[in-house]
This record gives sequence, C-alpha cells and structure tokens, in this order.
Amino acid sequence: MTSVVRERWLQTLSAARLQPIASTQPGRSAVVMLDADLAHRALSALEDTEDGAAAEMARAEIRAGAPTTALADLVAELR
Repeated sequence: MTSVVRERWLQTLSAARLQPIASTQPGRSAVVMLDADLAHRALSALEDTEDGAAAEMARAEIRAGAPTTALADLVAELR
C-alpha cells in the first residue's frame, strides 16, 4: 500500500469513529463504516426491537385464541 493510500485509509478510520461514513455506488449507498461500539449498540437495539415485535405478535395470537402450551408440559416434553 502506498503511503498516500495508507494515510487516507487511516484518516477515514479516524473519521468513522466520530460519525458514520457512507460509501456509495452510483445512485445508492453501498457500505457504512462506523465506530465498532456504536455498531454493537445499534445491532443490540435492533434485536431488542425485533424481539419486542415478535413478543407482541405472539401475545396478539394468544388473545385471538391461538393454542398455548403450559410450561410444565413443555418442560416434560423437552426431557
């Protein structure tokens, strides 16, 4: 890697630690580079949101009369 390319890469990494940087291809965003801690927190928040939505969907199905299984029955079945 040439020194100019290496220096530019290090500058990009430093900038991405401060705020997300989007790399684009013609007409669309292709990749986003961001601080690793921020990425982990964002993914965790997304997973929490998806888990909450799935739980709400399950509650709605139960309210609509979907069959359920007692915990004791589930434990017995898994043994």
